[in-house]
Amino acid sequence: MTFRPFALIAALLFLAPAASAQDQNERQWFAGGPIPLRYEIAVTPNAEAATFSGEARITIESSETLPAVTMNALGLTISRATIDNAGVAFDTDQDAQTLTLTPRRPLRPGRHTIRVVYTGSIQDDAYGLFRVSYEANGQTKRALATQFEPGDARRLAPMWDQPNRRAVFALTVTAPSDQMAVGNMPAERTQRLEGGLTRTTFADTPSMPSYLLFLAVGDFERVTRDVDGVELGVVVRRGETHRTAEALEAGEQSLRYFTDYFGIRYPLPKLDMIGVPGAGGFGAMENWGAILYFDQYLLVDDTSSEAERQNVFGIVAHEIAHQWFGNLVTMMWWDDLWLNEGFASWMAAKATEAVHPDWNPWMGQLAGGTQTAMALDAREGTHPVVQTVNTLEEANLAFDTITYEKGLAVIRMLEAYVGEVDFRQGVRDYLNARHYGSARTEDLWTAIQAASGQPVLEIARSFTGQPGYPVLSAQGRDCVTGRGPTVEITQRRFAMDDASRTESYWHVPVVARRVEAGEPMRFVLQAGSQVERVSLLPTNCGPYIVNAGQSGFFRVLYDQSNFRALTTRFADLEDTDQLGLLLDYWAFGRSGDAPFTNYLDLVNVLPADADPLIVMDTAGSMAAFADYAQGRPSEAAVRAYGRRTLAPYFAGAGWTPRDGEGSNRALMRASLIATLGTLGDEAVIAEARRRVRGGEALPASIRTATISVYAYNATAADYDALLAQARSARDFVEQRRMWLLLASASDAALARRTLQLTLGEDIPRQIRTQVISSVGGSHPRLAWDFLVANRAAIETMLDPLQRLDFPAGLASISSDPAMVSELETYARDFPEGARPTVAAATAAIRLRGQTVAERMPAVEAWIRAQSRGR
Repeated sequence: MTFRPFALIAALLFLAPAASAQDQNERQWFAGGPIPLRYEIAVTPNAEAATFSGEARITIESSETLPAVTMNALGLTISRATIDNAGVAFDTDQDAQTLTLTPRRPLRPGRHTIRVVYTGSIQDDAYGLFRVSYEANGQTKRALATQFEPGDARRLAPMWDQPNRRAVFALTVTAPSDQMAVGNMPAERTQRLEGGLTRTTFADTPSMPSYLLFLAVGDFERVTRDVDGVELGVVVRRGETHRTAEALEAGEQSLRYFTDYFGIRYPLPKLDMIGVPGAGGFGAMENWGAILYFDQYLLVDDTSSEAERQNVFGIVAHEIAHQWFGNLVTMMWWDDLWLNEGFASWMAAKATEAVHPDWNPWMGQLAGGTQTAMALDAREGTHPVVQTVNTLEEANLAFDTITYEKGLAVIRMLEAYVGEVDFRQGVRDYLNARHYGSARTEDLWTAIQAASGQPVLEIARSFTGQPGYPVLSAQGRDCVTGRGPTVEITQRRFAMDDASRTESYWHVPVVARRVEAGEPMRFVLQAGSQVERVSLLPTNCGPYIVNAGQSGFFRVLYDQSNFRALTTRFADLEDTDQLGLLLDYWAFGRSGDAPFTNYLDLVNVLPADADPLIVMDTAGSMAAFADYAQGRPSEAAVRAYGRRTLAPYFAGAGWTPRDGEGSNRALMRASLIATLGTLGDEAVIAEARRRVRGGEALPASIRTATISVYAYNATAADYDALLAQARSARDFVEQRRMWLLLASASDAALARRTLQLTLGEDIPRQIRTQVISSVGGSHPRLAWDFLVANRAAIETMLDPLQRLDFPAGLASISSDPAMVSELETYARDFPEGARPTVAAATAAIRLRGQTVAERMPAVEAWIRAQSRGR
């Protein structure tokens, strides 16, 4: 599953009454008992009434006598139940989310057939069987789809809803004949019925966990192509097939890449990618043979930016990687969720590197997801990659940045350590040994260790079994030309707050080398060692890089002599190492491990031809400095410094895309336009206003950025013009884009207008809370007070994946110390399992406040000195 960006996903915490003992220990409750072998599920949905009727026939096998049979069920009304054609007593427990069937006599060991007839509800939020509404040709239409991970298949039919309970699914749906039904497998037979209905029965699935079951019904069209015998399809609303070409191409490229990488053919006859309008706590879901996407993560047209195009490829690759890693082999339990998500994220980057090397995905990942994970992992509220999960609440909380992004980064580090060939062989061995089965984290590490002969287990355990990561302190000693210096390396946990300053150590794979392009030295810094002494080649006293290539999930703090030498030779570093140095010293500036002015010294020596991703990261830092300076006497000077720093790069890029330029250069141009517009660059603001007010056709690569500058600096008249565009948009992707841009207005009065609009019907229901968050980016206090004042109304807008993390995420934008107690008061009734999410948010607020109060004075002094020297 691709989780919604910038969300620490929580779920089901407020959906049901207080959990019973069974639900609190679902892992233990369903550890034994009968084994489900086959489900035959037939449903008849009524989209308008938001209900469905269903019948489930379940084949089970038991090795022991059963006085009763308990399985999962939630929100279902049972009318009849039998076992082996004999009537049974049935009892549902909504708190425990179970259905218990009690026969007149205990069931003997062996196979039995269960039949249950029931009705259920169709949801308006994206979980279980849900519906989405959209406008087409002046009419309101509805489509149905399912989202079951981690524990919502039990809303469609009674079943054993755990990841290690694999079974075969045979799904039948009765739906309007003028609509298309899509399942995991191709339709095996169809039957026209009275009343304009058609019954569609899909072929049996392979053995798989329940969360991968899928059904969609709607006024769809499908485009297909054959990919080495697999029918690859994109299914979209009628009239949208012209926007599917890039997704179809990305699907073909990914399918071929993963088939080759894993050495295992995709095992199903077809693979559909289904797009529906809307939004939820996730972006896409890897249902086997039928991947679900929200439209904005699948469809591309001539208005899509380069960022949106790259994002579509990455999400398509991520979900298709799951077809092997997660679907063919599934984690035994949610403890090892990262085996699904971290690995799929890593494989998506691998596929991107193979298909679009010019995008430089590893640098992009380093500056993006990896840094987000490192920031969270250095503060209170983090957790190990592999964590104990007993309940559904805990399972949903596991879908977060640590699971996805730290998981990805640890895998990349280990691949760099053992080498691509041995790593891939280990992965192949792992999949071949456990296909159509379940696995644990240790199984993967053991396979890679066996294939490589390297001590993978001890490294992997130290990075996935405990929270945090190390900072390596590198100190040059006894530098004598001709003999070379010795570099002494020590480690400790990197911490942004006192709660994270624990005595923790790691087995750290390190690559170090001289800037003079000497032979890299590879070694493992042992968790128990106090000091590692390393001699680097060539034997001179030149500067050196630890974590060369930046594949390691750790930071490096250099002695001042080497830092100054690296600053002097900055342009000679590899692009990746330039970026790594900038990222580390930004983090050290915030943590206090090094003066923030060290980071500014590095910015001062950025090459004129710096990689676009480095320029984009620097633009983000300039915007962050301006945010920290908001309301301080230095604000104007800090903004002016940011404009001066970025202006040369924008002068080189200009407003107009050039033929044949790389995708990342287009990304850089858009980033510079947006950032300079928020920093108050008068020329950029004036040009954006001219282009938008004049109705000029904007190139897709800068359209969103240009409108964002116009929106951020909007007058009341500009706001009204944008509001009219947002209201008139008919396509959901465009609606979402325009409403979020409107919400970025820097004028507080306009921000209040936007917040009030979220309580009405103008804004699509699925994105109203996203609009509130967008307002919070510029006005954290306004957005928070609005949430508190309208809590009941806003909670009705939140699906079960959002009701906890939304307030925490909104509060974490602030640097106001008062927000800590306000969030804690707001969350006082949250379940105990939600405390880490609240703790992470309060840690972020404190850190932002600390940065403003304790770090910014030195930054402001440095900028004043630079300004005087001009």
